[in-house]
Amino acid sequence: MKRKAFTLIELLVVIAIIAILAAILFPVFAQAKRAAKGSVALSGAKQLGLAQLMYTNDYDDMFSPVVEFTSSNWAAYPFDYLEQPYMKSWGILLDPTGPLPSTYSNSQDNTGDAFQIYGLWGMPPEQIATTGAYSNYEFGTYPAGKAMTNGQIWSYDGIAGVANGGVSFWPDFGYQKGSVPSMTTTAVAAPADQVMVAQAAAWDFFWQQSNADGFDLYFGSGCGEYNTYGCNFAPASPVPRMLDSTGAAAGVYNWAGGAPWPGGFAQEPTGRTVYAATDGHAKSVPWRSLMGTTIPIGSRTGTAIKAFWPKGS
Repeated sequence: MKRKAFTLIELLVVIAIIAILAAILFPVFAQAKRAAKGSVALSGAKQLGLAQLMYTNDYDDMFSPVVEFTSSNWAAYPFDYLEQPYMKSWGILLDPTGPLPSTYSNSQDNTGDAFQIYGLWGMPPEQIATTGAYSNYEFGTYPAGKAMTNGQIWSYDGIAGVANGGVSFWPDFGYQKGSVPSMTTTAVAAPADQVMVAQAAAWDFFWQQSNADGFDLYFGSGCGEYNTYGCNFAPASPVPRMLDSTGAAAGVYNWAGGAPWPGGFAQEPTGRTVYAATDGHAKSVPWRSLMGTTIPIGSRTGTAIKAFWPKGS
């Protein structure tokens, strides 16, 4: 009887072919996985946007405050906590492209203390709701921003007010005392262009405290709970997480990278950001397109960021 078998050369050829196919397919699988995560993030933004619009139906057409403070249990309740009756799911807040694992669990999620999960999404506060000067709401003040604006100053503003600011435990926290109402949906000049909710490192983009440095720089709250990214610098604006890796593309920097002001980093982030507009639609756009598209306005700067200027031109 004759026995048939593969020769060593044939086996090596098959192994080589398998290795080549694997080298080709593995990056494709990785891209497919990232695309799937991006789709989940996009769905989360859509759900947050719809929940916010449902909120407006119950509150005289007004958007929710960006945060509600309370002295009864020393807690702050960000907008995505206030939207929970309309979402009925904490899982919607989780962003698979973000820094928290999908298995994230925190016993304080329902107490107004878990700022890490709240901070995965941000809502832009109105300047009048914060204690910062209007000049703080300007982009292009420092070198990194000037490189992007070509030396111009661009204004920006938000849509969300504050509820019960200045309570005993939170003497100001960068917000006006008392309550400042949010804008109404009908007051937004271009609903399809205005950001309502976006991927972030803090639930209010840290506008209320870091604006003095302008968000052409980066904020970092040390290892505190207010920065979703922990001991890192991140842009005080939407964060371009989608389809990005690390470094400038992701918009997050380690403390070891050096102080971000006044000279700052050489560039603004690249990459894509997922957001929901005030008309409820959600999309993924390049960060620089979102933050770099401007409109003419009548204020002293003459130019504003289109996505963050609800008053319109």
